[in-house]
Amino acid sequence: MKVLIPIDGSEHSRKALERGLELAEKQGAKITIMSVAPAAGTILDEMRNIQDKLNEEYRDWLDEAKAMFAAKGIEVETVFEIGLVPANNIIRLAEEEKFDRIIMGATGQSGLARILMGSTAGKVVANAPCEVTLVR
Repeated sequence: MKVLIPIDGSEHSRKALERGLELAEKQGAKITIMSVAPAAGTILDEMRNIQDKLNEEYRDWLDEAKAMFAAKGIEVETVFEIGLVPANNIIRLAEEEKFDRIIMGATGQSGLARILMGSTAGKVVANAPCEVTLVR
């Protein structure tokens, strides 16, 4: 079973990681953890600085998630992307890589990241090519 776990650093995405870890341990699921930093734009230098900070934060979450699995002796793949609509990135990867399941938090970050992302979980549920498990 191939499982994709999109994360955004929220508490719900951490719970999705725990659910994925459980599947990997009990059923030998192959896990890919994905983080999609919202695109901040590239017109002004300030926007570039914001994008750099977002990229670093989202990559840090991937590193932490990978370490969580490594502590249990489970290797995972990680994917980092930048996207205007993160749900589109998640759905595209799920289609291209033929994932069997997506496990993700029911709600994500609050504040600016949530405004930029909109309802990522809702978009993924409505358009994913595979089963989607939402974790609260």
